[in-house]
Amino acid sequence: MNSNDVAKLALQVVADECRKSLFYFVQTFWDVVIKEDPVYNWHIPYLCEELQLLSSSIIKREPKPYDLIINIPPGTTKSTLVSVMWPVWLWVNDPTIRIISNSYSGILSVDLAGKSKDIIISDKFRKLFPAVQIRKDMSGKQHYGNTATGIRYATSTGATITGFHAHIIINDDPQNPKQAESEQLREQANEHTKTLSTRKVDKANTPVVTIMQRLHDEDVTGYLLKRKADNIKHICLPAELSDFVFPSDLREFYVDGLLDPKRLGRTTLQEAKIDLGSRGYAGQYEQRPTALGGNIIKADWFQHISRVEFGVLRTREPIHFFLDTAYDKKSKDSDNDPSGIIGACRIRNNIYITCAAKVYKTFPELIRFLPEYMAAHDFDRARSTLRIEPKANGKSVSQQLKEASDLNVAYTPSPTDDKATRLHAVSPRVECGRVYLVDGDWNEEFEDEVCGFPNKPHDEYVDLLGYAINYLMREDDDLPDNVDELFY
Repeated sequence: MNSNDVAKLALQVVADECRKSLFYFVQTFWDVVIKEDPVYNWHIPYLCEELQLLSSSIIKREPKPYDLIINIPPGTTKSTLVSVMWPVWLWVNDPTIRIISNSYSGILSVDLAGKSKDIIISDKFRKLFPAVQIRKDMSGKQHYGNTATGIRYATSTGATITGFHAHIIINDDPQNPKQAESEQLREQANEHTKTLSTRKVDKANTPVVTIMQRLHDEDVTGYLLKRKADNIKHICLPAELSDFVFPSDLREFYVDGLLDPKRLGRTTLQEAKIDLGSRGYAGQYEQRPTALGGNIIKADWFQHISRVEFGVLRTREPIHFFLDTAYDKKSKDSDNDPSGIIGACRIRNNIYITCAAKVYKTFPELIRFLPEYMAAHDFDRARSTLRIEPKANGKSVSQQLKEASDLNVAYTPSPTDDKATRLHAVSPRVECGRVYLVDGDWNEEFEDEVCGFPNKPHDEYVDLLGYAINYLMREDDDLPDNVDELFY
């Protein structure tokens, strides 16, 4: 065997190994797109294996076993694996595969697709896989194809996707942290994800792979898990060992409590905590939308008191109720908002939240419900008030209650600041231990929503807590001379 034959055999061996193993392929072509020395932490071969398992059904055009969600911190080579290397490896095994890849930014999406293309046109790739070639008439940055009918189309969240259908859809960072803060942009990302799911060659066969950090309870991961949990394989790899590692048997691979001690060591993570703050760090590195203990409001700031102790402490203090209205006959599993109500009183210089509830009711149902609920929770018709947020729904509820009942109904002040600013303004009262929760089955939901804000799907209790604190802790001499002007 001459030297040329040996060289050809060596290339064939490498090519065969690349086809058989995505991780081997990654190792082979790492230096084409990344000049830094590779650090192959355990999660890299693990994710390669997961992608390779999913690839089998794609290549065979068989029904997909599941969609895949991977939650993992930044700086862990996730985009290089999923959006750069994997699409090329798929073409190595089946060059007819059509791929749609998506990211929150058009520039980012095109850049990742471009790096895949850099691999394909590299000298190393052409020697190993000469049959996979970019078509000259379809060789753009955003949209290119190969001579075997395979296509790669890169798009971004919010962009129009028409005329393209894929065998695999890759959703890599469909939203960034700033977009996740905005309800409108969250909904846009979720709607775009829904649109992506319609761009399949075969709905039964085409899987969607989503890889991102957790940024909000209703981010794309939350949206998908809420609606399609039974058909999703979920991998969650926080930077630090916690109960959020999933599947749980992956915890044994953490070293000194860290996912990747070299890339994400203690010093690096501490810097990230300082740069991002506790809430940003919780989402991007811990893979939980709420910081440990809470975001703006911490769970351990709330004081707790039993109903018996509260009954002994309270003498004649009236319970005031605060209402945030919405009309909806749908269940709590719907996307619509519920009406929220809390009862609270002031005893000396402390606030006591005595009850709280969320209900999904139509207008007539809500009008019937309110007097019954308040009567069951110590409403005093002579001294208690029902204070309603003065939005459109609230005004109609106020007007109807005025006609149909003898309840003392008032409007809360119309807010002029955003919700986060208002919650920050009242947070010192909670932090100083002046807000007590009277024990009840509503406590957990109340704390979870208030402490998780703004990364929770609902925020009725956030507004109502602010209204209660501002009203009950007001200075007496701030009241108008004619208190009756407050009532309608």
